[in-house]
Amino acid sequence: MRASVASFVAFVALWTNCFAAEPSSIEYPSVAAALSALTRDPAAHFETQGGWTIVTTVENGNHVIWSFVPPGHPAYPAAVKRTVVEKNGVAMKMNVLCSGHDKAACDKLVEEFKVKIKQSLHHGA
Repeated sequence: MRASVASFVAFVALWTNCFAAEPSSIEYPSVAAALSALTRDPAAHFETQGGWTIVTTVENGNHVIWSFVPPGHPAYPAAVKRTVVEKNGVAMKMNVLCSGHDKAACDKLVEEFKVKIKQSLHHGA
């Protein structure tokens, strides 16, 4: 039980830091550059789910899940990068890059992923 509480506290600490006033940027200058770089990553696994491009890979020993918004989505083009990190338990760090001009759509995308992370934490507990 103590490990679960520690994991939850670590998760909340990272989760809160990831959602400052502006969504954090990924380490690429654009969504297209991120997707292009991932196509050259031999460890990357690509699939499509409901029109979204989902890429799983490993960076610095951490599992990473990229979600690329499909064309037609209000936040397009946008990418959400979720990194599973181990620091005082398991936590998820999220970074978002919205290259579109609709800030409200980007904010909604961030909120939707917050809910997904919270639900996965609840179901994993």
